[in-house]
Amino acid sequence: MSTKALQGVFRVVVENVLNRWTALRLAVEHGMGGPLGLNTAIELIEYITSYCTENKHVDAIDLREVLEEIMDQEFETICEDDSTQEVSAVLIKHLKMLKEGKEEEVRAEIDLMVPCEMWIKSGSKIKYQQMDDSSDSDEDTNEQEDMEVEPASADDVCTEVNPSTCGSSTKFIEEPIDPGWTQVRGRRRR
Repeated sequence: MSTKALQGVFRVVVENVLNRWTALRLAVEHGMGGPLGLNTAIELIEYITSYCTENKHVDAIDLREVLEEIMDQEFETICEDDSTQEVSAVLIKHLKMLKEGKEEEVRAEIDLMVPCEMWIKSGSKIKYQQMDDSSDSDEDTNEQEDMEVEPASADDVCTEVNPSTCGSSTKFIEEPIDPGWTQVRGRRRR
């Protein structure tokens, strides 16, 4: 398969995988890439396609590092959910299959992917939600006044928390944490 043909087929794979990447979509929707975040995502498809097809020895670790750097530099986003590792592994798997001449298998796997909106395209309508860094001191005061904190009773010293996974035999125990400071009261003068 020629490099041009490989790029054409692999671009479809990259498009499909990146359109399903939640971290990228949230970064664009929340304006982490600025008002031109969608354009950056479109350029990301082109860059990843050429990076993977033009370099002979690309592996999942290299690609993960590239994705992490792009997410950090372009979208001010750090993916703590290991999604960069998952995305890079899927892309490299399909790239290797294409290099082995398994184009039909790759196309079949793409067809089996869960349908999604192909939002990374020119003219796409993204729900851009600009982050509001300004805070209204009156709002903050009201929020603090509405918040209630219940005092801890002696019964709450050690409580068991049921894990979120059904059928798990693991029990989690929350212990009170010492804040590491002591309240000092001044003497009253008479």
